Amino acid sequence: MVPPTTPRTVVVLAAGEGTRMRSSLPKVLHPLAGKPMLRRVLDVADALQARQVCVIVAPHAHTAIDAACGPHYHYIPQYERRGTAHALLQALPAITATEGDVVVLFGDTPLLQADTVARVIADKQTHHATLGLLSFDVPAPHNYGRIVRDTAGQVVAIVEAKNCDDAQRLIREANSGIMVISWQWLRDALPRIQPDRISNEYYLTDLIAMAVNELGVGAVRAVTTSDLSDAWGVNDRSQLATAEALLHERTCNRLLRDGVTITNPALVTIEPEVTIAADCVIQPGSVLRGQTQIGAGCVIGPQTTIDDSVIGAGCTIPHSIVKQGTIAADTQVAPFSCIVGAHAPV
Repeated sequence: MVPPTTPRTVVVLAAGEGTRMRSSLPKVLHPLAGKPMLRRVLDVADALQARQVCVIVAPHAHTAIDAACGPHYHYIPQYERRGTAHALLQALPAITATEGDVVVLFGDTPLLQADTVARVIADKQTHHATLGLLSFDVPAPHNYGRIVRDTAGQVVAIVEAKNCDDAQRLIREANSGIMVISWQWLRDALPRIQPDRISNEYYLTDLIAMAVNELGVGAVRAVTTSDLSDAWGVNDRSQLATAEALLHERTCNRLLRDGVTITNPALVTIEPEVTIAADCVIQPGSVLRGQTQIGAGCVIGPQTTIDDSVIGAGCTIPHSIVKQGTIAADTQVAPFSCIVGAHAPV
């Protein structure tokens, strides 16, 4: 669904302290279904066919993030934490684009889907807007900024929760923070954001009112996601566990739609990168990880763990461990086998 239209730059804001994780590991590197959270966000950037990906990082986490995510991305340290607009401002000198869009993502929203961002991009381009954003609808937005629309339904502002009046607090449409902004306007507008009078921080949400005031109503578009997990932020280990459960549910539902039988989804673990062909049966206690590929018609489990392995069609693997192995088609693996790096039949 990603539209191959204008070139785009992706900037991922990933410099948060993450103190609520209570860990020496940077928050964005905590694993989610086998990958660091930030790596899952960068997968979205890659799927969007970004020509350049900049990642704003905390200075003390720079080396660890580079090692975990690889040299393909441009890492930029943020030495002061002065809000989202200040974070994006750090990337301005590094952006090499002369046209197109800048897509702003967050390193702690690992359930975001590329197709969701693609809808924001497509909507912005279709309506010739300057700024597109992703919103979500919830009965009680609590601390999220509210999307304010005029009587015609056009976006005119985002109001931070602490600044909402009584009427604005009742608004159900909330801001996810994810934005798509025309680069030529952004590079002029971003340095003109003024610090908040209370927090003295610089907020990207101020761009919405700026765009409407300078370019008129219609300059800003908002696309509401139907999947609230797109906007799910992870700030502590409880939220990380919830995100893991949501991603697992999404993965299982996709496999079930594709013709895989999972006899009890609550009692298996299947990482999103695992591929399973139709007419397989995944029995309780099975753990499937990494780049595992399972051919059609296999019966996996119960109580089988398979890591980074290739399983041919028609195999049966009960009560066993397969790690970095290749199992030939139609193999009946003996119960309680441990296969590491082997090419079988066993």
